Amino acid sequence: MADAAASAAQAARGATPDKFASPTPCSEWEVRSLANHLLQVATALTFAGREGAIPPSLWQADLISDDWAWRLDRQMHEAIEAWADPQSWDRTVKMDTAEMPAAIAATMFTSDLVIHSWDLARATGQDYACGDDTAEMALEFVTAMGEQGRGMGIFLEPVPVAEQAPALEKALGLSGRDPGWNP
Repeated sequence: MADAAASAAQAARGATPDKFASPTPCSEWEVRSLANHLLQVATALTFAGREGAIPPSLWQADLISDDWAWRLDRQMHEAIEAWADPQSWDRTVKMDTAEMPAAIAATMFTSDLVIHSWDLARATGQDYACGDDTAEMALEFVTAMGEQGRGMGIFLEPVPVAEQAPALEKALGLSGRDPGWNP
């Protein structure tokens, strides 16, 4: 989570308001919408770790302001603090009408941060890097949840990548992203 947070903060710092109208690998979102989603995910991760429930209204909230990158970094620090409490991992997390074990929620939101931080970095002309363990975690999550995610419209059809590609590129491909995407 800490590695994904650091990578997200790095990408956010390069996503300045003058780039908010730029396209992203998520064809339905421009940079501003993607930045807002990253803030929502970081906030959801904090709620899940602290309270075990995510307010449904969070997903409709517009959280963008001029200091959004600083707020994302701050929110990620709060999420990491929340998940540092061992009791956070022993609960069930409620999200809308669904419930899931805390470990799955933490992995889902952290994987979302990894993939969407890559989206943000690419859309704003930045390089993206996360640790190998973080990339492997995202790959394991997308591998396990890919079909369900595609059924829910969260992931697109997989994009083929080389068998020897790094874990991050494989995770991106399984989520329906072209690792070579450029604006």
